[in-house]
Parts: sequence; structure tokens; C-alpha cells
Amino acid sequence: MIDEPKDDSENVLAFTKRFDSNADIKDMRNFVESDQAVPRCMHGGVLVSEFERKVTCRRCGAVLDAFDHVLSIAKQETKLDWELRQLRGEITDHRTGLEKLKREELNTRNRIKNAEGKLAKISMEIANMSIAAGIPVAAVTRDTYTDAENS
Repeated sequence: MIDEPKDDSENVLAFTKRFDSNADIKDMRNFVESDQAVPRCMHGGVLVSEFERKVTCRRCGAVLDAFDHVLSIAKQETKLDWELRQLRGEITDHRTGLEKLKREELNTRNRIKNAEGKLAKISMEIANMSIAAGIPVAAVTRDTYTDAENS
């Protein structure tokens, strides 16, 4: 009689190597993430049935919790209200900036008119001094510039 070796495979623990070092952390989580991206319906259009007293998505047909739907609408309105306030503030800022630019433009135009007046006065003084000195000077005024451009 030959003694056959005893099979102790029931008492042997198999050790496996973990490839993911964070596997123990993932095991402790309360939710499981899907590896594939599943397209979700955002429930943009809903059908409200007074008779059945339920809210149903028009796209996917899912029955929605009425409170959650009303809450999402309220949050969207709050977001829109905040954005509207921000935009109104920007409009006010742009209006004040526009008023400043208009005042600056008006001041610049007035400075140009004053400079043209001073230039004409200096030109006349030079012409008068040249005439007094007996030097013939062609009187160049603003009108002669515009006449030369028109011809």
C-alpha cells in the first residue's frame, strides 16, 4: 500500500497581489462609480399630471419627485437672480465709464478749439509783425487751408 499525499488545499489561503494601491480606500466608500460614462437626462421638460399627481420627464419618462423638481427650479431662479444683479452692476459701471469718456471728449474738443484760437492769434501777430517790418507775407488763415482743400 502506497500512501498517497494528503490534499491540504482546504487549509491553504491564497494570497493575491493588489494592482491598485488605493483598492482598500475604494472598498470603504459608500458608493460605487461606474467605469463607463452613462448619459443622464437632465429632465429639462416635465409633464405635470394633476389627475395622477405626479411629475414625469418628457424626454426619458422617469417619474420625478415633485419637491426635488421645485427645488431645482428655485435654485435656477436664485442663480438667475444673482446673475441679473451682477449684470445690472456691470451696466451701471459701464454707464459711469461712458459718462467719463463723454466729458473727456468734450474737454478735448474745447482744448482743440482753444489751441486753434491761440494758433490763429499767433499767426496774425506774426503776419502783422512781418507787414510792419516790410516783409511780404502771404496771409495764411484757416479759410485759406479750407479753400485749398476744396479746389
